Amino acid sequence: MGAHQHFPEGSRGVNGRTWPAAVAALLLWPLVAAAEEIQGSDPAAPGHFQVEQRFGYETTFDPPVPGTPASRASQHAVTGETEVGYSPTDWYEVALTTPYAYARMNNTMMTPGNPAVPGYAVQSGGFTVRQTFIQSDREERSVFFGLVVRAIFSGGGTLTPDLWVRNKDNFVAAGPTFVQQANPQFAGMITPIVGAHLGDDIDVIFNGNTGFAVGAAGSSFEPSIRVVKHLNDKWTVGIEHFSNLGPVDHWLPLNQEMQTLFGVAETKYKGFELGFGVGYGLTANFRGLALKSSIGRDF
Repeated sequence: MGAHQHFPEGSRGVNGRTWPAAVAALLLWPLVAAAEEIQGSDPAAPGHFQVEQRFGYETTFDPPVPGTPASRASQHAVTGETEVGYSPTDWYEVALTTPYAYARMNNTMMTPGNPAVPGYAVQSGGFTVRQTFIQSDREERSVFFGLVVRAIFSGGGTLTPDLWVRNKDNFVAAGPTFVQQANPQFAGMITPIVGAHLGDDIDVIFNGNTGFAVGAAGSSFEPSIRVVKHLNDKWTVGIEHFSNLGPVDHWLPLNQEMQTLFGVAETKYKGFELGFGVGYGLTANFRGLALKSSIGRDF
């Protein structure tokens, strides 16, 4: 998503008639998942439900396209997820999640006859059924493992999983080889979890998120990592890193990837679990402020 662009043979850039489409194509790249949660840290207590509400805000300043006006277009988005989970045992949790956002419309692949930058709207992302399997004695282990399986139904809506497909049309001369314009009705994600309890109350959790479309083209590799320190029984601070490296079989150059780093803090207050994060995009196409927050409670 940046300087390493794919140019068709014989092309020299973007002419005056195609630069609006180039800017629009950049604006349509799906949003950084600022409301995401790294799995493996705090599932619902056995025999209890857990309700969690997550919100995020982000600003993305898209880089200039060669041959276009120098100003950079920006987009702002408020994202959210509502999740209800239940743990019948200490090694299994099932949850239903529904995402939504107020952001620019994420249309399917644009055509030269439809170059307009889409406007803002409230969007729904369907729903996700998440199943988490994790070692029941993880708190006593120095290293523990788990697995998350997600079934995603988007209903052909405007918020779809961040899956990459090959840009076969390539109607913009500076267009990338792969774009996040997969629009499947059904998708899935497999997430291996590797966690470690280090000394001095420091925890590390890695999620190897691998997404794929069902019955259509599209895939992504979106690893994330969380490193936190438990200050006491109520406060935890640390960093979280989210990324989208491209299709599973074709990782992108660094400046075309999504890389976002958050500083996070979590606390407990009167039975509620509260989380806050401030982050910033680290690569050319996702450079901008990102915020996230969450509130949850077991019942």
